[in-house]
Amino acid sequence: MTVSGQEPARIPLRVADRFFLAAHTGEQRLSPRIDGSLVALGCAGGLLAELILEEEVTVTPSVRPSGKGRCPDFLSWAILREIREETGHDVRTWLEYLSQAATEKVRARLTITDVLREVPVSGGWRGGSAAAWRLADDGVRNPEVDLETLFTGAETASGSGMITIPARLAEITLALLLRETGVLRQIRLPKHVTRQGEYRMESWEPRIPGPLRTLVSEVGAARGQSAITPKH
Repeated sequence: MTVSGQEPARIPLRVADRFFLAAHTGEQRLSPRIDGSLVALGCAGGLLAELILEEEVTVTPSVRPSGKGRCPDFLSWAILREIREETGHDVRTWLEYLSQAATEKVRARLTITDVLREVPVSGGWRGGSAAAWRLADDGVRNPEVDLETLFTGAETASGSGMITIPARLAEITLALLLRETGVLRQIRLPKHVTRQGEYRMESWEPRIPGPLRTLVSEVGAARGQSAITPKH
């Protein structure tokens, strides 16, 4: 029930959701800022990051279930179920597997939560129809705003101990995934914000939990591998 005159509360965006939105641009029709394979890689990394942050999986170095299966949404629960059924695979294997459909699944989750809406478009001279997506409303903040706040806010300006606050870990992990997939370079930030962000990310990375560090590292390695793999 909502109080008259108030908008219903929006379901909080998760790491993969926020990555998807940051990796796309456009108002009436979203388009990716980077190659589709890298969008998929980042979405896959975001989905694994969500389970790590919720302590539903750990990396030892294989990805293993470690929680009680109390995922907040069906997509996370479905991925956790697959991990439970296929224990023993490393992070890179899961990234490769999840990347096959990660973009479509995250987009579907954003559509279900009414963050995105489908926009039918013409299929061209061949006939038929295609589809595109746009933001449902203006309630979703631009990634530039969130990143600038993260990179310059006083709250994250100091400290040398391990970072343990879940919300802060989610923000930092997202920023690192954006960096490793090349999205960050495509987002227009003032030069001084970019420099501050680079400095802070270097400081944050060794201070996040080991499983998240491994995930970020493997996403970066997977991107590098895809860049040198011959295309046939």
